[in-house]
Amino acid sequence: MFKGRVNIKSVSVKIEKLRERMVTDVKSDLKGIATDLSTRSPVDTGAYAESFSVVPSSSGGGRSKSSKGRPRGQDKGVYRGIAEANMHSDIDNINLVDNQSLSFRNRAPHASEVIEEKYQVFSQVKDIRR
Repeated sequence: MFKGRVNIKSVSVKIEKLRERMVTDVKSDLKGIATDLSTRSPVDTGAYAESFSVVPSSSGGGRSKSSKGRPRGQDKGVYRGIAEANMHSDIDNINLVDNQSLSFRNRAPHASEVIEEKYQVFSQVKDIRR
C-alpha cells in the first residue's frame, strides 16, 4: 500500500515565493516602460515630463503640471530623471496583486495638443515594446 502526504505549508511557501518573483518581474518590465517613456520625453519647461504617472486603470487622476509661467529651455536630463523617478515610485507603491491593470498617463494640459501629435512619445514606446 502506498501513502502520500502533502505538506500544505511547504506548498504555500512555494506558491508565495513564485508570486513574489512574478511581481518582481512585472515591476521590472513596468519600470522599463517608464524608463522608455522618460527618455523619449521632450523637455522645454519640464511640465510634460513632470506630468507622467502610473495609476491603476480603474482610478482617475495622475500628475498634471502646467507649463504656464515656467522658464523655457530646461535641462532635459534633470526633468527626464524626475519623470522616471516619479513613475518608478508609482510602480513601487501599487499593489500588483490587487491592481492587475495599470495605465501610464501624462495629464499635462498641453500633452494631447502639442506633445503627442508632434513627438508621439506613447506611440514610440508602444511600438518598441510589442
